[in-house]
Amino acid sequence: MYEGHIYEGLPSGRGRKFFVDSNYYVGEFLNGHPHGKGRMTTPSGNFYEGDWINGLREGDGLEEFADETYEGKFKENNRNGRGVWSKDGNKYTGIVSSGVPEGYGVFNWADGSTYTGDWLKGKPHGKGQMRYKDGSEYEGEFENGQRHGKGKLITAEGDVFDGNWIHDQKDGEIILSGKEKATVSSIWKQDKLISVKE
Repeated sequence: MYEGHIYEGLPSGRGRKFFVDSNYYVGEFLNGHPHGKGRMTTPSGNFYEGDWINGLREGDGLEEFADETYEGKFKENNRNGRGVWSKDGNKYTGIVSSGVPEGYGVFNWADGSTYTGDWLKGKPHGKGQMRYKDGSEYEGEFENGQRHGKGKLITAEGDVFDGNWIHDQKDGEIILSGKEKATVSSIWKQDKLISVKE
């Protein structure tokens, strides 16, 4: 059911429409499709409000569910570009692609942990900084969500592990230092200390 302006037999201009899936749209139309500014609401109360092009979410918009909110860029009906996403106390601010973090962004977890840096397919990947809920901090390289490559971990107690990481574990040469501790070189394998050189 449609109410509003019609041009050449099709909704064009300002109007409102109930779709066969019971979604309800209020806003601008062109050639029968949502086009311009408008709001689409589902029977459960979820909604998208923002820009439309030929029936697709395209441009700036706000998408809100019962437990999730996203405000930012859309392209071809997907979350793409810079945006802010929040759910269950977690919050991400940055670039998204197909709805997941991709590029540079900041993620704040509900438990107090934060990550700032590069993302790939929704996981930390590249260079970044992770601050953990226990107060420790890692800065360096990540791969597929894990510490991988060169990086420095500073524990909450002030101990420093600076060196090579493989799949979230210290592996290779690590420089050890800390509060009131001498700086030494050490060799690790799969997070186990192998040797120390004074």
